[in-house]
Amino acid sequence: MGSLKQVLYQGMMEGLNIDRSTRDNSYNMVKHWHPEYEIQFYCDGKRHFFIEDQHYVVKAGSLVLVDSGKIHNTYSNNLIFHDRVLLLFEGERFKEPMAALNIDLAAFFAKYQGVIQVPPADWDYVQKLLQDIGKEVQQKDLDYQSFVALRLAELLIYVLRLKANGTRKENNPAQSSDANLVDEVKRYIRDNCETVGSLEEIADHFYLNKFYLSRLFKQKTGYTITEFTNIQKIRRSQKLLEDTEDSIADIAFQVGYESVTYFNRVFKKYIETSPLQYRKKQIAYKKSLREKNNF
Repeated sequence: MGSLKQVLYQGMMEGLNIDRSTRDNSYNMVKHWHPEYEIQFYCDGKRHFFIEDQHYVVKAGSLVLVDSGKIHNTYSNNLIFHDRVLLLFEGERFKEPMAALNIDLAAFFAKYQGVIQVPPADWDYVQKLLQDIGKEVQQKDLDYQSFVALRLAELLIYVLRLKANGTRKENNPAQSSDANLVDEVKRYIRDNCETVGSLEEIADHFYLNKFYLSRLFKQKTGYTITEFTNIQKIRRSQKLLEDTEDSIADIAFQVGYESVTYFNRVFKKYIETSPLQYRKKQIAYKKSLREKNNF
């Protein structure tokens, strides 16, 4: 077996992380979501990529855009090697410099989330933009934050031009009857995640065989029904942790978990921190925003 992961470069500054790395082994990422915007560019190799319930096969030249708070993951199956750049950045940190350049980050990512295939003639250009960002956050020369914001804006403007030229991969293929059925099941689970029952009960609600529903749902979305249900519950619990003072036990019960221990375990699996630490982090973040706005 070859090396698990080789980091070619990495760097970070307030509100932004970037790294370029290669893998030549099988690697499957846990489905997760985070408040930062995410950009990945694949320099070589192939991967499977899920954003919400859209499946893509990314390859050399694929530019991946993930909106804030959207569920995503990658997995390899038999696609082993890949070389990619990963960029994560906080919208609040770059909101003002982007607005000065007429870029609305929320509107941009809502519209262009998905996979864009960059023409081969432009691969070096995109890699250079990202490499410049990595170099600046590593060296931190005079006014490097402004340089990073400009390079990031240049990359987003490049995407806008690709779209204007009609080279973006469209994300809305015609819906099949199976896909429409799965959409109904997803909507049902989202609307009733606190009380939704077992796979068998969901299948009965739609007059379907549970094995057929389980296989179809996994095929169309990349999730098991249990996994999808847990994600909806954890998303709901995040909102309660942010907006209420209810206890962790009460919130666990409100979103449909009888065991606080199990709720903590599932929450940490997807958010990579405990519910209590998540609440403390959100309180600190809101406090810092208030202090910044009152400065």
